[in-house]
Amino acid sequence: MSFIHPIDIARVASQSFALPDICVRIRSMLDDDKSDLEDISRFIKLDPSLSSKLLKLANSPLFRFESQIDSIAKAINIIGGEALYNLVMAETASSAFEHFSSDVIDLRRFWLQSIYAALVAKHLAKIVKIRGSERFFLLGLLHNLGELLVAVQAPDLAIKCCKYDKKTSPWKLQQQTLGFDYANCSAKLMEFWQLPSQLYIPVMDLHNENKALENKDVAIIYIAARASVAMAHSDLYSANQLVTPLVLKHLNLEHEDLKDAIKFATMEADGMLGIMKFH
Repeated sequence: MSFIHPIDIARVASQSFALPDICVRIRSMLDDDKSDLEDISRFIKLDPSLSSKLLKLANSPLFRFESQIDSIAKAINIIGGEALYNLVMAETASSAFEHFSSDVIDLRRFWLQSIYAALVAKHLAKIVKIRGSERFFLLGLLHNLGELLVAVQAPDLAIKCCKYDKKTSPWKLQQQTLGFDYANCSAKLMEFWQLPSQLYIPVMDLHNENKALENKDVAIIYIAARASVAMAHSDLYSANQLVTPLVLKHLNLEHEDLKDAIKFATMEADGMLGIMKFH
């Protein structure tokens, strides 16, 4: 068993990669009754690169709007401030992934697995009709960030954690090797970044089946994380093996719903990787 702790790993990472000022400012403006969506729009327009990427995301399959969104102001008016914040954070995630990249893990697999989880989570949240379903894309995208953090700070342990097989799931091997799982580490970093609690708390509990049976947010990310592992390692696992039927039932979902979510994620993953500049 290792002697590292997820809080220490996350604290070092938060000092290495601080949340960009624009994320902090938008969160502050959303929480300030004196600010409106026009104020946020004007602020985002100051960053042409970010504006361009956000418009690509707003016009992506994440939203499926009938008409083209051609301005930040229009995007905010249609999707709302919270959804816009989630898109800004999703763009920030791509920068964080690049910052923490490590050659001790398969980065292509990591990125694909993160995108799969994001798309499955978003799709399931829409089916379940949870308000603010866009944040589930972000939950899925960030849930496994802890893998990169451990790979950078404790590469030998990260290599050991890569040796999962049909009998031992990745999160069980992480618990055996580290004493915690990567999601614990991801959640702690999100907490250090001072993200809203509805983003990091579900990630903290995502491998806790009892929590998933009590809380719909946890249940969705629980399912999405397992589906993404099965999708990235179809030679080792299937989603039906990894996802407990009781958790599906808790959300009033059928296996067919999960199958549809996986199909959607498979179809859209490459396009989303291109938009977010993952390589």
